[in-house]
Amino acid sequence: MNISVLFLFAITIHNLEEAVWLTRQSQKLRKIKMNKQINQDQFLFALFVITSLAYLITTFYNFFPKNFFLTYIYFGFLGSMIVNIIFPHLLTTIIEKCYSPGLLTGISVIIPINFLIIKDGLNIELINLKVLLISTIGVGVVLLFIINLSFKLAKKIITF
Repeated sequence: MNISVLFLFAITIHNLEEAVWLTRQSQKLRKIKMNKQINQDQFLFALFVITSLAYLITTFYNFFPKNFFLTYIYFGFLGSMIVNIIFPHLLTTIIEKCYSPGLLTGISVIIPINFLIIKDGLNIELINLKVLLISTIGVGVVLLFIINLSFKLAKKIITF
């Protein structure tokens, strides 16, 4: 079995936890104030987009494992999801002294599975640490842009 597919399980279960509770929890934050309020539809749309991208990238990576561009994007996505657990989930939990939805699945599923896949990629020299760090930053920035774009797009297209 190709272990890269485990990432799909991890991101799906993590995003399901966020989908159920994160929007309601973010409305109750006391110390961390959001500049603009995101409604449930916008958040779910962005989760759908990010989860779909994860499936698309993982599928292409599995079909074309020798493509360096897909390899960098895939491993960058893995690294970005690990960073996502620390900022904002862990940080919000510490600052607010209140559980941030996504932290449990992040710590118990995302981090172990993504580290396992990354360790395997490093061991077989598919990637190196420098490439992993650069791709994590690059993909992370692109994902933040896509999330913000998804919020705006959802606001325009979801009108029911």
